[in-house]
Amino acid sequence: MPRLLVLGGMAAGMSAASKVRRLDPRWEATVLDAGPDRSYGACGLPYVVGGVTADIEDLFALDPEEIARRGIEVRLRQKALALEEGRKRVVVEDLPSGARSEEPYDALLISTGSRAVLPDLKGLQGDNLFGMHDLADGRRLQSFLADARPRSALVWGSGYIGIEMAENLAARGVSVTLVNRSQRVLKTLVEPLKARVLQELERRGVRVLLGVRVLEVLRTGERILGLRTDRGELYADLLLIATGVRPATDFLEGSPVPRDGRGAILVDEACATGVHAVWAAGDCCAVRHLVTGRPAYLPLGTTANKMGRVAGANIAGRRERFPGVVGTAVTRAFGLEVGLTGLSPVEAASAGFDPAEAVVEAGSRAGYYPGGGAVTVQLTADRRTGRLLGGQVAGPEGTKGRVDTLAAAVTAGMRAEDFALLDLAYAPPFAPVWDPLLVAAGVLVSRLKG
Repeated sequence: MPRLLVLGGMAAGMSAASKVRRLDPRWEATVLDAGPDRSYGACGLPYVVGGVTADIEDLFALDPEEIARRGIEVRLRQKALALEEGRKRVVVEDLPSGARSEEPYDALLISTGSRAVLPDLKGLQGDNLFGMHDLADGRRLQSFLADARPRSALVWGSGYIGIEMAENLAARGVSVTLVNRSQRVLKTLVEPLKARVLQELERRGVRVLLGVRVLEVLRTGERILGLRTDRGELYADLLLIATGVRPATDFLEGSPVPRDGRGAILVDEACATGVHAVWAAGDCCAVRHLVTGRPAYLPLGTTANKMGRVAGANIAGRRERFPGVVGTAVTRAFGLEVGLTGLSPVEAASAGFDPAEAVVEAGSRAGYYPGGGAVTVQLTADRRTGRLLGGQVAGPEGTKGRVDTLAAAVTAGMRAEDFALLDLAYAPPFAPVWDPLLVAAGVLVSRLKG
């Protein structure tokens, strides 16, 4: 029997192993993961902390019985140390014992995911320091909240995890201060959508400090007291770090598997690395951005699942392709839904486009229908071709549907002029007769025509 060895048992790895076994049961599938838990939905961790999801165990994607039914062997606490591609072997350490072994393969899928990045600052350790990257982080924070009953928290980072954790800690009655070194929120969010997010956070009691330089970690014994910044000292009962992730690919150092400057594995449309019998998928990979045509590091669970499925199909002998992504994402800050796709104007200019932009505010429902609220839409297009390059949406409802519509248009390479006349659904409870997307597209077309 040919042997598939999968490094990493989260979304991409389990999708690939399941696909291979489904298409060709002759394959033996072994999944090794460095962590203590089988595949789970890490995106749900903030909502477990906030009490929206009752039990952290609900995040598990597959139970052991289902994994066994699929004919997949999963071994946990197994860390990949080195790839010996010439011998088709991976050197692995059993973390509980420290013993090392060599794992052979006929096909190898690397799906080792990402690791949290800590700021380069001394003193970032303590029993009240937390990340939010895996189940162990979630369990630790849950226990701390129950036992220590903290009244205040510092959240360092204003990306998706930072915003979601600020909301969910506040839901637990914790007073939250959110700090970030840059002035950015959700990385590429433009004005006035950024202003709406900040306004909503502050309206709900979250103090937001952007453009803050952290100088020192304030400590006493084993505990962190707070942070000394260029704006003064900030004290809290807990510190949560949400400053981003990097590909977990250090074990590939010295191997021929191609990686970019941050360590993300470079793959083709088949999720192949160019090294014989080695594929890669998920958060350890760069993916092709469909607007720029260039590799981009956009670690998202949706992408990981698709890449894993495509990689598995190709390992099993099919010919399938993963064309790429446009960076579609959505989140929520209390009562405000925020989503984006494609390129911002700054990103578009950096990629060589000549961006034109339109920003509008319109109602989420018909004006005479109760409820709803203001929706802010930002669109970016290329002046030379009229091609829609990206968009962002913020509002109290309907954001995901609108961003998904934009994602389809950006993926298809639609021109703003065509998008402005798109046949979108209308009924008073759901949208005005001119959807905010179409209003924004009409303004954008006018600007493109000058």
